[in-house]
Amino acid sequence: MVPGCSGDEAVTKPGNPVPAAQEGGPLQRDTLVIATAQDAKDMLYVVSQTATDSAIIEATDMTAMDGDFDCKITYQPQLAASWQFSDDGKTITAHLREDITWEDGQPVTADDYKFTYDLVADPAVASPRLDSLAHMVPDARPKVIDAHTLEFQFKDAYDRTTMLSHLNIPPAPKHILDTPGLDRASLRGHALNATTPLANGPWRVATWEKNARIVLEPNPKFTGPKSFIPKLKRVIFKVIPEYATRILELENGSVDLVDQVLVADADKLAAEHPEIQLHRRGWRTMDSVLWNNLDPADYKAKLDPAKPGLKPTDVKPNHLFGDREVRRALASAIDVDKLIKDLLTSQVTGDVYGRPAIGTITPALCGAHNDTIQRLPFDPTSTRTQLAAIGWTDSNGDGWLDKGGEPMRFTMITNAGNQRRAKAAVIVQANLKEVGVDMQIEQLESNTFFERLRARDYDAALSGFAAGLLVDPGTFWSPNAEFNFTGYRNPKVDELIARGMAEPDYEKAKPTWQELQQVIYDDQPFAFLYWMDEIVAVNNRFQNTAIDLLSSYRRLYQWSVPVDRVKYTQ
Repeated sequence: MVPGCSGDEAVTKPGNPVPAAQEGGPLQRDTLVIATAQDAKDMLYVVSQTATDSAIIEATDMTAMDGDFDCKITYQPQLAASWQFSDDGKTITAHLREDITWEDGQPVTADDYKFTYDLVADPAVASPRLDSLAHMVPDARPKVIDAHTLEFQFKDAYDRTTMLSHLNIPPAPKHILDTPGLDRASLRGHALNATTPLANGPWRVATWEKNARIVLEPNPKFTGPKSFIPKLKRVIFKVIPEYATRILELENGSVDLVDQVLVADADKLAAEHPEIQLHRRGWRTMDSVLWNNLDPADYKAKLDPAKPGLKPTDVKPNHLFGDREVRRALASAIDVDKLIKDLLTSQVTGDVYGRPAIGTITPALCGAHNDTIQRLPFDPTSTRTQLAAIGWTDSNGDGWLDKGGEPMRFTMITNAGNQRRAKAAVIVQANLKEVGVDMQIEQLESNTFFERLRARDYDAALSGFAAGLLVDPGTFWSPNAEFNFTGYRNPKVDELIARGMAEPDYEKAKPTWQELQQVIYDDQPFAFLYWMDEIVAVNNRFQNTAIDLLSSYRRLYQWSVPVDRVKYTQ
């Protein structure tokens, strides 16, 4: 997800007071209450991983660049006032604004950026952003030229949009974190990450009641663009794990915004609640069944925090899903069309909010997405034939496949509170039962679920993600990438990623990305299910909303409510 705010360049000069609106003046009106399924977990971007984390950081932290999207990302200035590429395309020089300060009054400088990238590069931190540094020259990721100028040197020139994205990590405050006593391995437990984050953007975290709510209020020390000054009094992220409760509270007015609305509920809201406006975001989110290619027990036994960089090839393969033929056979047993019909199609209008997925590159990336891949057909008979060919048969007539006395039995984990995934899990379970596979379902609290993925502590998982709006497949498929939760590895994939990333011309790189998707689809490290045109419901008293492919609630500083429709005056 690309954090973003407006590129407006009107500024308050350093040292000048922020306009009166920051102190409760006429521009501050009303409160936006957002229902979220899970609490935030990490407030420092270098270690953050969940959607709630991203939403908070997007509001409270300035990033180098803002993004807009039309078939591909385009960037405008934000914390970086300008940037230039060298003639050979291997170096980007970024000039930071000189007026942005941290909430405690300290300036945001090039040293903060340098320190942040050092954190990302430090194996002890185990940052999920590590792949952003893969193409940078180690001694210049970045190099500090002066207090507000940075130079990022790359080993090769590649797609410029992707190169710029690797600069777009929100900075961490060096003046607080760069202390002799800081154990970087325990950074996730630091107060700035776990309890009291420090803002440099238009919003600040005023209250964080764990597993209950996060309250954002305008940052009174914000010194950036005047147009960024929030027009609301506060934004509340209210943690409501149960989807049905989130919808009920939207209907009774206790919350103002719910995302990931089920199609049936969207139909009901449209019919019964004229005060609720429905938005379609586009092809950003995808659900899949993740097959753990690694043996969870062996991974845990060999994982040593003191020696990071455990390779998939160092770990024994999963007894089931380390076998490509098992993965392909099970994918053929899952009825994706039924999932889309039952879960993502309106029974009232017939509108379809889903499409089959064939990889992790979103269909919104025009031309880079491979539209020609032939999906594995839903064919339970073929599944039984394929599994029998590799020794999985019902040898004792009990209805379940077995091999060498071991039944084909496993547990699929998913996150609680997501009704779509709960229903999808039941359909997948029924599909696999039809071919003699005993799959159990375990629902976990969202952060626990994510930790299990991160620790590779599972056999199968029904999960989803918000796709990056640029082509950088290494995030999921490079062997040691933090988000390669399946431990998948294929040297051909590594070769294609390297080739595509080395091509600076986006159009010339497209055939490589299309070939890459075919190779990965053939291997089925995921059982790719569907892309969703996600539905977001928001009370229509809010104006100037930004609900789009980039976020369900971005540029929160510009959201407003007309005076005659204000609901919360306190």
